[in-house]
Amino acid sequence: MRSLNLEAAMWYLFSSPYFFEAASQEFEEIMSWFGKLAIYHKTANYGRNNQIYDKFRDLANSFKKGAELAVHGDYRMIWNTAGSVRGDIRGVMEQPLHGWMSDSEYLTFSDVKISRVLAYSHLIEHALNNAMVAADSFYNPDPDCPERSNDDDGFPGGSIVEDYESYVSCNTEKSLPVFVDTSLEYAVERSVTCRTGDEVPWTGVWYPDTGLERHSLTFAIKGERMQPVYRIIKSVEELEAEGVLLPYPETIAVSTAWHPVKPVESRHKTNEELWAKAGQPCPKAGVWQPTDPGAAQRTYQEGEPMLDLKSAYGFTVWRWIADR
Repeated sequence: MRSLNLEAAMWYLFSSPYFFEAASQEFEEIMSWFGKLAIYHKTANYGRNNQIYDKFRDLANSFKKGAELAVHGDYRMIWNTAGSVRGDIRGVMEQPLHGWMSDSEYLTFSDVKISRVLAYSHLIEHALNNAMVAADSFYNPDPDCPERSNDDDGFPGGSIVEDYESYVSCNTEKSLPVFVDTSLEYAVERSVTCRTGDEVPWTGVWYPDTGLERHSLTFAIKGERMQPVYRIIKSVEELEAEGVLLPYPETIAVSTAWHPVKPVESRHKTNEELWAKAGQPCPKAGVWQPTDPGAAQRTYQEGEPMLDLKSAYGFTVWRWIADR
């Protein structure tokens, strides 16, 4: 059975500046690893190695800048950057890396390092795709390929769970961003409605009036046009039964009403204090104090991702102090 709490937490994570920052750090790590290895083998300027190093550095900077812009509601740079990664990586892997890497080094590079950056970019791109282009595709189909307007380029149905599991499998050697907190619950705010085609009033995760059976949650951005919901007309299992190789769910776009999915004020009760972890959407607007010694207070809006200050404890914990 599908879990609203689990799926909402995943949508919030993959669309959060916290996760975009993690992607930037992943590119910084692969850049450093690649550079040190090339110097060790005395091939830093061999072929396109210096260009590969520069590409990883540029992507790290772009993800970082994209994360900064997303905090202010501008998701276009991070979306464009995530969407460019596959092409960039294809160009990298076409280079004669076998000519100077050992077999074990090449496997580490391709199966571990590259898999990680591809996983981050895939999850970010798919979390943002429908928020960025689905409404326009729905109302203005491409005349050369009108059927594309029915394709769900997000996470059809509950497939976000499987995509997360794939992400975990690429990160077995390191800790992951904390995102599932059993003490944090999500609720559908049915008092607020935004219909397909209307201007989105609030950035965050939204629930369709259709329900989740053969449908999915989505992420929407304030000021953009609200997207349709996508109904699965043939699931992966159904297509596999028909003998389809590498199936992807067949979907159809449907106009619907959407409602925000917001965290319920979940109190980790210590004298009625309200706490939240890095990566979670802020459960209450106001001034928050991190538990890290000497760290400055910060004002958050409700639903805004709580920042990670790279705490020595593994992740940052914030305590609500007061209204603004």
